[in-house]
Formats: sequence, C-alpha cells, structure tokens
Amino acid sequence: MSEAPPAAGRPRILAVADSDSYFKFACATLHRLGPGWDRQVVLARTPILPTAEQRASAVEGTFLQDAPPTQVLPLAGLGPLLDTADVVLAAATGPIVQEVFHRVAASHLRGAPRSASSEPLPGRTTALVSALPGVAYPATAKAMRFRALGDAFITHSQAEAREFTELLGSVGGTQDILTARLPFLGSRGEPVPVASAVHSVVFAAQAKFPVERGQREQVLEALARTRRAHPDVEVIVKLRARAGEPQTHREEFPFDRLWDDLLARGRVSAGEVKFVTGPMAGVLRPGTLLATVSSTAVLEAIDQGLPCLVLGDFGIGPELYNGVFAGSGLVGSLRDVTELAVRHPHSAWLQDHYFHAQAPPLGAALLELARRGRAGQLSTSPEAVAGARLLALRNRLRTVLPAPVLRLIRTLRP
Repeated sequence: MSEAPPAAGRPRILAVADSDSYFKFACATLHRLGPGWDRQVVLARTPILPTAEQRASAVEGTFLQDAPPTQVLPLAGLGPLLDTADVVLAAATGPIVQEVFHRVAASHLRGAPRSASSEPLPGRTTALVSALPGVAYPATAKAMRFRALGDAFITHSQAEAREFTELLGSVGGTQDILTARLPFLGSRGEPVPVASAVHSVVFAAQAKFPVERGQREQVLEALARTRRAHPDVEVIVKLRARAGEPQTHREEFPFDRLWDDLLARGRVSAGEVKFVTGPMAGVLRPGTLLATVSSTAVLEAIDQGLPCLVLGDFGIGPELYNGVFAGSGLVGSLRDVTELAVRHPHSAWLQDHYFHAQAPPLGAALLELARRGRAGQLSTSPEAVAGARLLALRNRLRTVLPAPVLRLIRTLRP
C-alpha cells in the first residue's frame, strides 16, 4: 500500500460528527493523521449536539485546541464540503452516517451517465469511511446497515476486525475492514502496569449501563462505602455529561441526580463522592483505580498502566456491551471496588483487544482511498443507494408516525 499522498496537494479529509463521544473520536483521529493532511471537523446539527464544555474537552490536546470554534451545520449545508473532500469520515450515529453517505453517493449518480445496467458506477472522487467511537464488540448488522454505502469501516482490535469481516460476508457487504488503535491510546506495544498504592477510585459512568435505577443506586452506595472504608482515598464519578446535557445515548437515570436523591434520603453523606466532567485524562493518574460497567475509559486506564475493574455485578455479555472483557482478567465486583482490589489485563487479551501492533498505520490506508478517488477508481452501486434511501425513509416514518399507524403499515406490507 502506497504512503505517498495524492499528486495534487495535500489530501483533504472531512470528519462529520454529531455527539460528544463521536466528536471526541473525530478530533483525536484526525489529530493522529498529522499535518500532512488538510483536516477539518464539522458538527451536524442534531438534538444530541455536544455542549460547549463537551466540545472544549474533545479538542483539548488536538490540532483544534487553539482553532476557531467548530462549525455546526445542518445536513443540507454539508454539500460543498463533502464535494471537495478526498475522504469523508462519518464519525456519527448510524442515521447521520447513512444520510452523509447517501448525499455523496446520490450526487455521484446524478452526475454519472445514464445506464440501464445495475452494475456499480466508477468515478466517485470522495471516499466514504466510518467507525464507532469505542468498543464495537460484538459486531451488529444494524450498525453496518446504516454504513452500507461506505468504502471502509474502521475497527479497533483484531477481534473486532474478525467479527465485522464475518458479518459483512454473511450480509454480502463489500467494504474494506481497517484495523487501527483507538486514537486516544498512546502506548507503544503492551502497556506496562504501574506499581502504586491506590489513592483515588474513579467510576466511569455511562448513559445506558447499568440499566435499572436500583442498580445505579447500588453503584453509588458502594462508592460511598469505599470512601468511608478508606477516608484517605478520593472517590470520583466521572460523568460524560451532567443531568440534562445531551449525550450520544439518552440517560434515563443520571448518576448526579440519583446521588442528590440518595443524599436527601440519608443513604449517603455529603462529600463522600465527587462528580466531575471533562477529559478522562484529567482524573487518570498514578494511584488511580478505574471501575466501570463497560466504558471505553477502561482502555484509557490500561493504556496508562493503571489497575481496572469491569463490574460484573449486573452481568457480562453483549447486552451490556462488556462481553469483550470476559477472559481479560479485569472482571470484578462492587465489593472489589470497596476493597481496592488491583487487577491488570492478561497479555494475550491485550494483543487481541485494542493493544495490537499497528501495521500498517491508518493514515496509509486512508491515503490509498484518497488516491483511488482521485484516480476515479471508487464506485457507487445504484441498488445500494436505493436501499439506503428506503431505510432512511423507514427511519423517518418511525419518528413521525403514531405507533398504531406503524403497526398497520407493517401488517399491510407484503
């Protein structure tokens, strides 16, 4: 694979993001590509648009840190930017990825000579790439249906690459499966555990997991017990967002709001747990024990050689997106948190999950896609575009039609 840039100047990559986690991923990914690329990140205007605080956190330490504020554009306003990019990285939720890819592919079909054939039409100049912003295991057909028009999909581990390759084969997909380390992991090779006494416990909160209110209260009460058992240890809940702020996923029971309720009921005491937002790097330091149900934050902690606990109290499996940690050596319990149990991952697990040797670099693969685009070697399938348009229409109907009408449509559909 050639690492030489396309002939006419620097290759241009445009990342389109729509939520806090995807925006963070987009900024970090383009930062890793380096100044040899003409790089731009924009936000699609959606209901989950990240707040100003979330945006500042995402650009910290990247090439965008001192740049003007990121543009926020409606999907209809992306056309000129999409048309001039060599590579579009759709770092967004499925429906937005589908819409972005559809706009590029449909524009190419409109400009192509009419043909009675349903064969893919070559000549598209913009490469379409997508990814998920963290752990994407197990692979799901739903995720790939939204991304069906893409030329490549970025996975982040050898295990993910195998899963998505097998999935694409079963559904007849033709995308390239790329494998690249998550862009916020900085270690080279296998991370070395740091020997240090625990002086802080950080719980990485998530919007979706654990699911039930009572389970979330169990977590908070265990954290409070940890502080009472170890008064010299700081206990922190690292939030993706505070109650009411937008996130990639809707949070029905925000941890900070639950804490206030537990406090009012006398089940915890003021000051036992501290709630913070901002970059995860701000709370991960030597002496930290990271606990989570399934957050990607566990990978950031491993990257720095810090001990971790993946809480198995509520289950380990695909329904909680933490099945990937089975066999890692990290699965523990809330009791382990209270006892400050120190665990590090098994070496074999690291090699297969997120800490593989990176070869070739992601930039080389993206440069090859840019080269193919400039050479007119990317193709667009009219049938795939039609399928994406139909799926998009169905998704829009689900959001605007009453449930009884939708059920009637399904019964009448042949």
